[in-house]
Amino acid sequence: MSVARTEIHTEVQVNDNDESLAPRGLTIRSKLLLFTTGIGFLILAALAITAFFLSAVALRTARLDGFQSLRTSLSQAINTYFADQRRDITAQAELQTVRYAVTELSSGYEHLIEDLDAAGFKVDPSFLSQVRQSLHAAYENGPMANLRSLGIQVGNFDEFSDLSPVAAILQYVYILKNPSSAGSKFQANSVLDISKNENLPPDFRNAFSKTMFARAMDRYHGLFETVVRRNSYYDLMLIDDLGNVVYTFEKGWDFGTNVFKGWRERSPLEKVFLGAWYGSSSSGDHSSGEEIVITDLERYAGASGSPMLLLSCPINNRLGGRLGVVVHKIANSTFTDMVTFQGRWSAVGLGETGEAYIVGPDLKLRTESRFVKEMPEKMKSLSFEPDGSAGPLTSILGAPLHNTAVENIYSDQTLSNEGEVTFFDDIGRESLGVYKPLGAPGLDWGIVITISTDEAFAPAVHLTRLIAFGGFVILIVAILAALAFGHLLSGPIVQLVNTAERIGSGDLSARAPISSRDEIGFLAERFNYMIDQVEERNRQVHKILQTVNEGLFLMGPDFIIQPGYSKITGEIFQRKMDGIYFLDLLRPAPESDLKPIVSDDILLATQHYLELLLNPRIKEQLIQQTNPLVEVEYQILRPKGAQSSKFLGFRFNRVVEGGKTTQIMVTTQDLTSRIALARQIKENETKAESQIEMLFGIMHLDPPILGEFLNHAKSEIAGMLSLLEAEQFGSKADESGDERSERYLLLLKKISRSIHLIKGNAAMLRLSYFEDLANQLEETIASVRSNPSLAGEQFLPITTSLAALLDQIDMTHDLISRLLSMQKVFGKGTGEGIQSDFTPLVELAEEIAARNGKQVRVSLQLKDGLARLPNSLREPVQMMMTQLVRNAVLHGIEPPSERLARRKHPVGEIQICAYRLTENSKKIILTVRDDGRGLDYDLLRRRAVQLGYGSMKTIEAWTPQQLIDLLFETGFTTMDRPTTDGGRGVGLDAVRDLTAKMGGLLNVLSNQGQFCEFRLEIPVA
Repeated sequence: MSVARTEIHTEVQVNDNDESLAPRGLTIRSKLLLFTTGIGFLILAALAITAFFLSAVALRTARLDGFQSLRTSLSQAINTYFADQRRDITAQAELQTVRYAVTELSSGYEHLIEDLDAAGFKVDPSFLSQVRQSLHAAYENGPMANLRSLGIQVGNFDEFSDLSPVAAILQYVYILKNPSSAGSKFQANSVLDISKNENLPPDFRNAFSKTMFARAMDRYHGLFETVVRRNSYYDLMLIDDLGNVVYTFEKGWDFGTNVFKGWRERSPLEKVFLGAWYGSSSSGDHSSGEEIVITDLERYAGASGSPMLLLSCPINNRLGGRLGVVVHKIANSTFTDMVTFQGRWSAVGLGETGEAYIVGPDLKLRTESRFVKEMPEKMKSLSFEPDGSAGPLTSILGAPLHNTAVENIYSDQTLSNEGEVTFFDDIGRESLGVYKPLGAPGLDWGIVITISTDEAFAPAVHLTRLIAFGGFVILIVAILAALAFGHLLSGPIVQLVNTAERIGSGDLSARAPISSRDEIGFLAERFNYMIDQVEERNRQVHKILQTVNEGLFLMGPDFIIQPGYSKITGEIFQRKMDGIYFLDLLRPAPESDLKPIVSDDILLATQHYLELLLNPRIKEQLIQQTNPLVEVEYQILRPKGAQSSKFLGFRFNRVVEGGKTTQIMVTTQDLTSRIALARQIKENETKAESQIEMLFGIMHLDPPILGEFLNHAKSEIAGMLSLLEAEQFGSKADESGDERSERYLLLLKKISRSIHLIKGNAAMLRLSYFEDLANQLEETIASVRSNPSLAGEQFLPITTSLAALLDQIDMTHDLISRLLSMQKVFGKGTGEGIQSDFTPLVELAEEIAARNGKQVRVSLQLKDGLARLPNSLREPVQMMMTQLVRNAVLHGIEPPSERLARRKHPVGEIQICAYRLTENSKKIILTVRDDGRGLDYDLLRRRAVQLGYGSMKTIEAWTPQQLIDLLFETGFTTMDRPTTDGGRGVGLDAVRDLTAKMGGLLNVLSNQGQFCEFRLEIPVA
């Protein structure tokens, strides 16, 4: 035993030193090394940072200068392009050929139907319907589908296109039936091509090729094709004075339409037409440029939603009158090619991460980004080629950009809308860039040129790395020198430290060597003396912990049990203690035979209590009263499954050092013997009180009457226990879960009925003690019945309660003999108690009424010597009449306020009658009549539906007799929740079964709002 104690003591010392001592700090050698390394790194970092910033500033300046030059060049190129476009469209508007073309095409457009008719083809409604149906399909699969995929509302075909007959015929001929591929509809436009187009009906194509419009198109189309090719326009359009698009080179979905109808209304096309038509100059002089109208780059429905920029100029005759408008379409690819330099980024100084782009006032891109693939999906949108085919995702007119460069161009908060800035671009890269408004007439565009800072400052980073490498070599040399010097200085100190570490690990025999008489030698000598003193005191503490009879241990602020606990502590808890979290002592542990019985609430309260102990501002005496562990029960697990209990008490005290709680001292006592004695005393007191309560509860009855009640109750309980025992072996091998539940539910109904009869008899005899026991048993049965699936083990509480009730009945039998002796002493003979078998019903009715806030008066009308019933009838009749009286008070008699509202006397009237049948004296009639609510058939129907006896439709068809029969069904009640007096649906069920068992009849008479009468006809055996 002494050996084991020594091992425990040693382990305690090891753990104590491991946990209480601070971690070993840096050695002098390490500090010298760190100092040298730190100074070297500071110098190296200063050199590298200085070199980086100086080179970065120079690179930034050079890069920005280059960007500014590039920005100026791009601005000039774009503005020159727009100037050329303005000059070209002005020159074209003044050409006599253009004037002739718009005049002839407009005239041919106006007389197209007449020309077809003159050429032998009648344009009738059926032909136009066929044309429109063909166009409808083409629109739905083409521009309308594309616009819907872009999230643009287009409505139906008629609303979207709004084509006149002439427009429909022109699009039918030049677009829909044109044999050229999509995007090449400008081909096959000549009269000869149309006359040979087999996609058109022969008579129609022959007639159309002879029209003025076809001849004018044939005459001018080649001329306009030369202009478009030479100037790289996307499209050239002529619009007459009525807004009819009489010519387009590209033959898009705007050809032949009117700018004021359909999708063209409020479109860029309408805008440029009206702007040019109502320009300020009417002299035909376009040199000022005031009549040139330009729109921003927008999605154009006539090109399947592709972004287009429109440029327009009026066409005047020689007298200055308006003939029409010429329009140029410019695709977004024109501007993208200008700012992307056809992909030659490095040649213009933009490297691998630089780009230039144009933005509009809505902060959206007008040119394609170089890094469109890296951009977030939400910033990209669908694109379509001008011919309607799907294109790749594009950043043009996608989501607005949110970077500093773009925002500064259109900001009112900055002094200038051009400049240079370092910012994070929209794909998250830090970038360096310049920005500036373009200043193009009619367009509020800006240009941004940017490059990532990683690439911009890459030369500076490279220079910094070279400097860092050279400094690192110098630093290594300095570190080696510091190591050599530190080794000479720290040798004696290291020996002293090693000795301290041996002592800390548990070797108290270790002593520091004294190798010199300097300061380090003196320190070693005093250190050895201190260890001698500590070892002596440690032996004394160990003796105390081995002999104390209480569990003593310390825990830190983290509630971890520290080493150095008393010997009895380990014996109490049957486990190793040190290093355990205190609350784990209150939880089951696999290595211990003790199982604490502690709830989660107690665990939480304990944690809060310990936290309060750590707070020095709260007085310890105040919180000692809130200790939740004054008494804790542990179960002791014995071999072969046996169990016993053990009770422990915990007391907590602070250990304060320097005004701060550093530890908590825990004292544990075994309270098992004291608590067992207190419980035995409490149990004896409870048993005595129960006997006294029962004694006072039966003293008002005559022993014979009490004996009858006890015999009946004992018989019923024995029958119930027999039923339970029989059902235990009543299952079949192939019985399903539903069949078992149904069998158990039937058993519960039988038990409920018997218990309810016992409770009714007890209530009638005013045996409140047995009435309460029966009511508690009813609650237990109701709880079991509420389970959706019944099993045999769920009947254990019922069996236990029945056995307890049977024990009380047996104990009461023992007291009856004492009661008889008491009656003889006081001179009271048997048979002098109740004068009528029906008298207890009066008191029962009044008690139930008082408990339920009602008032009742009971009248007895007993004839033919039935005040005393035959012995064979007394018990069953009293059972049935008890249930009927209880039912009359609970369900029939109204509360006083309700009776007054119905102009009734506030005190309800119950009549109990008993007489012999005149025609047959061997039958007696028993009635219970109340002047209350009567039967409410609507209420019975609602409750039947609620309790699942059928649907509302089914129940509505029931007769009054079917509803009355429902009253006697097991479990049926009109009360929402059960009470002590009723509401479980077993009272009338028992009356029906007893009546049938005795061979009697049961009838119900009722008038709603007036009365309800239950009538029993019982044969006399």
